[in-house]
Amino acid sequence: MKEEGKTSWKTWLEYSLAIVWLIAMALGGFFLPGFLDTIPLFKIRVIQVSGTQTVSPNIISSACYQASKGNWLFLSSDRLLAEANKLTKNSIEQVRIKREITWDGAKINVEVQERRAIASVVHDTNILLIDHKGEFFYNPAMEGILPVVYTFSFDYIKKHFPNLKAFIDFVKEMDLKIKEIYVTDRSTIVYVSSNKIVLPPISRLDSYMFDRIEKVYNKLEMNSTSLIIISGSMAIIKEDD
Repeated sequence: MKEEGKTSWKTWLEYSLAIVWLIAMALGGFFLPGFLDTIPLFKIRVIQVSGTQTVSPNIISSACYQASKGNWLFLSSDRLLAEANKLTKNSIEQVRIKREITWDGAKINVEVQERRAIASVVHDTNILLIDHKGEFFYNPAMEGILPVVYTFSFDYIKKHFPNLKAFIDFVKEMDLKIKEIYVTDRSTIVYVSSNKIVLPPISRLDSYMFDRIEKVYNKLEMNSTSLIIISGSMAIIKEDD
């Protein structure tokens, strides 16, 4: 009986201590942010933004305050990147933060790397840009002539983006210019320079297919050619009249 009493007492003490600890953590989490806001050392005094090209530095500053609530202790690159992309429609690829801390507060230096588009993608009436990692974003301030990809599904482009990027890079290496790419689940129709090329769907584009395209261009005089169809081991070439 005595042993049972001791066990019950120890169990009650453990539960009590656990409850006290939970209450202390809850109160600490509730009052700590407000307490830190009263100390100048932890406040963000100045935000300096560098690296922006098409995105306003003011947007990055605003994202910085939203991510930190004005306290540099709560500021991280991941939180800032998430807030910045909410405000810029996913136009930021990376941010780097450096803090210069003084007793009066901190100076925050933010280095921004914007996404660089390799193509614009059109689905119905929606137009998005896509970067070298396959991330979609929208930045109307970005200028430049890009290949235009017309598709039936953004998800299909996302899924097979490595093949699409490899093809775009391959055509650039051949010193040719892509005008438009029409993507379906059955074929890929590409307008390159003065030629129309019909290829298998992008899910089946690979280095073997690229080699076949290069051989066709190397062996034939393509200036007078309007249509090239390449599928499997077959290549059909239609010359202009």
